[in-house]
Amino acid sequence: MRPLPRLACLALLLAALLAASAYADELRHVSLPDARYADAREALVDAIEGEGLIPSPPSRFGDMLARTGPALGQDGAVYGDAEVLHFCSARVAWQLARENPVNIAQCPLSMAIYTRAGEAGTVHLAWRPTQGDSAGSRAANALLERIAAQVSDNTGRARPR
Repeated sequence: MRPLPRLACLALLLAALLAASAYADELRHVSLPDARYADAREALVDAIEGEGLIPSPPSRFGDMLARTGPALGQDGAVYGDAEVLHFCSARVAWQLARENPVNIAQCPLSMAIYTRAGEAGTVHLAWRPTQGDSAGSRAANALLERIAAQVSDNTGRARPR
């Protein structure tokens, strides 16, 4: 069997890298219509804790934008409420780190919860899947999907898309 020419190997490597980065850039989102922010946020914290994890204090992203908007000439709010919750699974973190030490940049995992300004009654969840197609990445992404599904179930709404 003849080895692949260098150009063919390079093309295959480039295709694999592009596929991996396209997946990593895909943001996941679920809308929870007819939901109250406080209820959905509580469901999110419960889902994270139900996985045996402890969320860090939230990043109050909406407050930061509201505070900095006037200095940047930005009028009007984007969000009603907006927070980012961070959490880490030691099992997933170890798996990712053993696969590739650069995976440190993928931890902690995070999930955003927000409402849009002027859109009462719909809460949104958003998250970025981890990069790669390794066992650790699949475990991290499965964890994020389980959390989103649990929040959706606890608020009685649609599944992630």
